[in-house]
Amino acid sequence: MNDSELLSILARQRFLERRIEADRERLAASARRRKPIRVHRGRITVEIHLSGDVRPEQVDQVFASLAKHLGST
Repeated sequence: MNDSELLSILARQRFLERRIEADRERLAASARRRKPIRVHRGRITVEIHLSGDVRPEQVDQVFASLAKHLGST
């Protein structure tokens, strides 16, 4: 493998890394623009801010915990 082939491989790898990083930044930016989830109960307002990379199991845990602490079933 000569230097130009190695440079080509490294450039392609860097391009892919930067593209992944840009996709993550776009996802994070779109997640910030969403309206927060609000649960009204009496005088309590709960806002839940979730990042774009939250797994469904984590979302379930958040809402299960919320229901437990608010006394919901």
